[in-house]
Amino acid sequence: TAMICLESCSQEKKSDNSESAQMVAITAAWEDSGEWVQKLTLSPSKIIRNTIWGQDFNSITDSLDLAETQPDEGKSYTLYFDESDLNFSDISYIPNEQNKLQEIVFDIFVESSEDVQPLIDQWKKYLDAKFGPSEAYGKSVLWTKNKNTRINLENVSTSKDPGIKNSFKAAN
Repeated sequence: TAMICLESCSQEKKSDNSESAQMVAITAAWEDSGEWVQKLTLSPSKIIRNTIWGQDFNSITDSLDLAETQPDEGKSYTLYFDESDLNFSDISYIPNEQNKLQEIVFDIFVESSEDVQPLIDQWKKYLDAKFGPSEAYGKSVLWTKNKNTRINLENVSTSKDPGIKNSFKAAN
């Protein structure tokens, strides 16, 4: 019986060490992700912006100003990265029919088309560490291996409006 207990304790310790090492890697990737990704995500904990799927929608608070345009369902806020009004993100929180958080969408606009790919690369490096390996499909990068979250990072640039759309959605 002592051997079984020792083996069980050893397995728990390995699992704790593995989770701890994974969190260290995620935190390091977040710290390397750059100012914009950090401002958008807020921290490497929870899913994104300190929220969790299924959270009561009315409990979601954001210190940002409401966006000029609101979605049909949910709430949208605007985060400005500088004083130019050209570098900003609208962040939309979208509930399901039970009024629980189901999706968060970042519509990120940048001043110059040269800013798009470096920002995509910063997001990709961080999200690969946090949600596992991604897969590229044309202008989109997808994360589908996580049990709880599906992510679609897409270059949605036009000639006049360079930008990125990054959507996080509950898997179930």
